Amino acid sequence: MNEATYTYWVLGFLGVCLAAWFWLERDRARRGERLIAATRRMAAGDLEARAGVRGHDDLGVLADAIAQMAERLKTLGATYHERQEWFGLLLEHSSDLIFTLDAEWRIGFAGPSLPRFLGWPMDRMVRRPLAEFLHPEDAEAVLAALGAASGRPDPGEPIAFRLLHVDGSWRSVEAIACPPRNWSGAERIVVTARDIGARERLERELAQAQQMAVLGRFAGGVAHDFDNLLTAIQGYTSLLLRDLRPDDSQREGLEEIRQSSERAAGLTRQILAFGRRHAAESGPVDLNGLIGNLVRLLPPLIGDDLALVTVLAPSIGMVRADAGQLEQVIMNLVVNARDAMPDGGRLTIATANEHISDFDSRASPELPPGRYVMLTVRDTGTGIDPAALPSIFEPFFTTKELGRGLGLGLATVYGIVKQCEGHIDVESAPGRGTSVRVYLPMARAESGAYGPGAPNPARSERIILLVEDEEPVRLFAKAALEEQGYRVLEAGHGWDALMRLSEFDGTINLVIADVMMPEMGGSELARRLAIERPGLPILFLSGYTDDEMTLRGLGPPSAFVQKPFTPDVLARRVRELLG
Repeated sequence: MNEATYTYWVLGFLGVCLAAWFWLERDRARRGERLIAATRRMAAGDLEARAGVRGHDDLGVLADAIAQMAERLKTLGATYHERQEWFGLLLEHSSDLIFTLDAEWRIGFAGPSLPRFLGWPMDRMVRRPLAEFLHPEDAEAVLAALGAASGRPDPGEPIAFRLLHVDGSWRSVEAIACPPRNWSGAERIVVTARDIGARERLERELAQAQQMAVLGRFAGGVAHDFDNLLTAIQGYTSLLLRDLRPDDSQREGLEEIRQSSERAAGLTRQILAFGRRHAAESGPVDLNGLIGNLVRLLPPLIGDDLALVTVLAPSIGMVRADAGQLEQVIMNLVVNARDAMPDGGRLTIATANEHISDFDSRASPELPPGRYVMLTVRDTGTGIDPAALPSIFEPFFTTKELGRGLGLGLATVYGIVKQCEGHIDVESAPGRGTSVRVYLPMARAESGAYGPGAPNPARSERIILLVEDEEPVRLFAKAALEEQGYRVLEAGHGWDALMRLSEFDGTINLVIADVMMPEMGGSELARRLAIERPGLPILFLSGYTDDEMTLRGLGPPSAFVQKPFTPDVLARRVRELLG
């Protein structure tokens, strides 16, 4: 091969190599461009993008690594999205209020429960200072507690404060605040709070119940002696009035004594009622009929400038209560409504049957599910200040000026309603009037009736054992019974009564015993007689009872007379038991 030919072969080989290199570099550039384009699409969020680059060179290995990274990102993204949805679900359904605060105590992140609880839209709360939503009386203490919490790693003690609702009211919460761990963002404090409004209501009711129990024990002790004195005063006055001619000059003074003692007895019952220690004579009561009788007496009480409206639902159920106590409830509520409308207005008394179901928003431990008769007394008066509303049932609490009331009216109503196992609810606002709703359990239908019984034989044949530790009461009751023709044996307490029974040879037809006596009271005496003389009727006397169920548990033929009593009342109860 000559030199020229060799030169051409070399040049040709070099040309082929150059062309091959040029083609390979162009292909590499195209593959690189596809890889860059796919990577950019992935960076934009399209994790399904692929470069289509294959091979064992560096571009192929890189493309394969990027594809694996995209798959991993897809898995992590799906997990992140799932956890984000789960986190959102927890926040959406959490009853706790969760929000963050920055260094300026402005609200940052807030869970949906916070605007739902306070009624404000989210955009009206985020980036707003927390102080704008704090009660003025709580702001200083809360901000100080937040400052202390930001400097310690643990949550510390919970703090209680009030937050502003969109309607202008205040909602009580209890919160725990702590700084977020390993966090470099603007959020300085994470606050977790919960609604304690229901707990505060229960605490107030418990405190009120404890206060009522203490006052009730005190009132019961005072009223026991007071009623004994009134019993003697009323009783002897009634006996003296029977012996006087209608035109006797002494009658007017005795009538005044009798009426004054009756007013004093009413005050005693009122004091006992708010302590729930009044031994009521419960029976089926038609609330509509009771209101119908009272309405005729109300116009002189409320005045001409008040319009009285009654809205009585037909066919309401019967309630089991003391009719006199229910009259007292209505009268006290009417008087309060009258005093709240000094410039006139409308007073409405309404009744309705109410069924409280398990899912009723009104159902609570104080108002368990069941059938009730609801009494509503509504006025268009001045209303009650929200700050005073929690205290209106406290004894001796009053918003009236000096001399207008002792603060026992609503306390009495509360005690009577609770004694009837009912519930009372008050809705009021300044300038918008007041509505008081009383829920009384509907009485179950009872078989049988209380009838007069057979005619009485000669009363002189009936022997009664009178057991009373207070001598004035015992002497009056003996005189009243002997006036009716009964023969009376006396005893000062339970042991004395048992001794008289053992010594007496005749038949005792009735035992009349005071509930509270030294050495042995009426309840213990009744238990002894139930064993020794079963079937012997017992009539109890007392101004109150520590445990009314003790009396109810004795069963027939037990009965009860409320002190103070008149000769006629005692005689009627005795005839009922002996008839």
